[in-house]
Amino acid sequence: MLSCLLFAATAAQAQVYIPPPDDLIEELPVLPAAGETPLPQSLPPPPPAPDSMTPEQAKAEARAAGSALRETYQNLTQAADAAAQVPGYEATYPGLTQYYDNPGEMYAAGAAEGYSSEAYRTANSTSRPTVNVTRDDMARATAIEASPDAYLDGVGADGSTGDCTPLPPGPGTPNSAEWTCHVGSQVIEETKSCTSNLVVTEWSALTYQYLCAISAGFDGCSALAGNGQCRRTASYPIPDYGITIDYYDCSSAVADPNIYLLGTVPAPPPPGAFEVVSNIYRCNSDGLSAALTYDPVTGFPLDYVTGLQQCGSIGSEPACTRTTPSSAGLTERSLCKTWDFVGDPLSGGYLTCIEPAAPEEVWSCSTTLAGFTPEVSVSKWFTESWSTSGCPDDPVACTLQNEICTAPNETRTVAGVPVTRPCWQKSRPYLCQRIVGGGNDCASLEANASCSLARETCLDDSPAANGSCGVTERIYSCPIPGSTPEPAQYICGGDVYCINGECETIEREASDEFKDAVVALNALGQANAEFDEATLTLFRGTRETCSHKLFGLSNCCSGRGVPLLTPLLCSPSEVLLDQKDDAGLCHKVGTYCSSSFLGICKTRKEVYCCFASKISRILQEQGRPQLGKPWGKPKTETCEGFTVFEFQRLDLSVMDFSEVYAEFVEAAKLPDEAATLVEIQRRIEAYYESHQP
Repeated sequence: MLSCLLFAATAAQAQVYIPPPDDLIEELPVLPAAGETPLPQSLPPPPPAPDSMTPEQAKAEARAAGSALRETYQNLTQAADAAAQVPGYEATYPGLTQYYDNPGEMYAAGAAEGYSSEAYRTANSTSRPTVNVTRDDMARATAIEASPDAYLDGVGADGSTGDCTPLPPGPGTPNSAEWTCHVGSQVIEETKSCTSNLVVTEWSALTYQYLCAISAGFDGCSALAGNGQCRRTASYPIPDYGITIDYYDCSSAVADPNIYLLGTVPAPPPPGAFEVVSNIYRCNSDGLSAALTYDPVTGFPLDYVTGLQQCGSIGSEPACTRTTPSSAGLTERSLCKTWDFVGDPLSGGYLTCIEPAAPEEVWSCSTTLAGFTPEVSVSKWFTESWSTSGCPDDPVACTLQNEICTAPNETRTVAGVPVTRPCWQKSRPYLCQRIVGGGNDCASLEANASCSLARETCLDDSPAANGSCGVTERIYSCPIPGSTPEPAQYICGGDVYCINGECETIEREASDEFKDAVVALNALGQANAEFDEATLTLFRGTRETCSHKLFGLSNCCSGRGVPLLTPLLCSPSEVLLDQKDDAGLCHKVGTYCSSSFLGICKTRKEVYCCFASKISRILQEQGRPQLGKPWGKPKTETCEGFTVFEFQRLDLSVMDFSEVYAEFVEAAKLPDEAATLVEIQRRIEAYYESHQP
């Protein structure tokens, strides 16, 4: 008999297979007779090892504790009330006593229940499809099965000839992660800005109206008919003279001896033009309706003016702005309220102003005021456009980000008229892109001796016909900071415990089949909890993504076990995805280029399917190969669940649930002996860790 004990950083990967029932009659276990020897009491755990314990002392303590426990529990299954130690066991079977005197009736009742049970019919169907699966994780068992003698008679763990042979490496606890970098063409983003000014132009175009005549053998309208600036507006035949008179409107002057200019009229304004009405009012606040003007230097009278207006409430009109006579195109004048005569009226004299009136006010209004007569009234049409001189003119390479008005709500004089616009000047920032070659951010990974290149992927938005690649993503496998590699594992002749190259003979090893059964049963319970009534599927996931800007610091896709390097640049959903991935709830579907420039990838997205539990993820990852149901392309994967029929086809016995073993250790009540052996192993490992040279 060969026995072995494998110790590793992870739990052992035992396989469990629960076959379908082949007989409806359940044999009841034989209950132990009452009155036999009671179960022995559990021994207290061994005392902790002192810090000064030598390796020999630790081995001796382990042997003594194991021997004592072995003698105490070797007849445990034969003791009285042993069945009561099984969780959930009941000595009686309520509801089944009717079959004690008539066991034949049990078969008929079981057949009836089986006929109405879909689960029973599915499990016992002779047409149920089966799938043969070969997993990479079974490589170790296959290697030992193929050549067991090679492992029993191999080289010892310390390098000398002995009874222990190293096992092939197992999956173990992840202590490495994938890191990405990029090589190839790089899209450089630059910010450019320019200033755009509003150009306002008076619309003063004229329409030239022409007349011409056409008769037999003579066409006097050819110069107008063939001119793109002219259009015919009317045509009048004169039969008595055999001629036709045509009228044309032209947007520009046409010189031809056979046409006659009737006159010009203002051309209608184009779409988008706006009208500015300017009324200039002059008023005074001294109650004057007529007065003499005078020379402010000499005081002599100049002119007598009438029709003067009082300012009144004109200053409160929102459409009016106070201005100066010169700005409004008016002549400045000074009014006098009181005059005096200087000199002898008979021999000569003159008038002089002794009380000037208050200066007149001049207002420019964009509307006509009731009760006021404008001194000057002007109505003009204007067109406006924005200058783009100095601004990028490539719409593919440069994108306008926004516009900022730097000269708002100003009034400027254009063609002698005050024009007010919401904005006269704008600052226009652009985001421009250009492609440069030679991009490479893989230097640090290439220089790291502990990292190895795993694979390469071309990220071009559209693959080149000649097979070249503009941007290549390289994936390196590197150790996770702070993690430790999985220790070497051995298989040895006899019952041997090996650690750090030293082996110690023990009696037997603890079994982990109970954990396999618990995990498999939990998977069935999870199927019931995650059934989606809307789609009639099980273990449906949610599609989640994160982004990584190529050749940039922004990376929101760190991968499992690696912290986010730029969490402040990531969205809340991307941070949550990283937490779910670290917790083992997500499966990475793949990567695709989410934005590009001229075919060169700028940003890539990683797509994940995240599930409600680790078991759901493991069932999806290991169940899809059994069903021949691959993951979809990253751009289109929707994380669909299994249909009920697909779940019935899964063989849970060949699935590896070792990743979730630790979550069921507390639920699984192991025998005291196994638990003590685990504690002894832990203490010996702790001793060696604290006594490293």
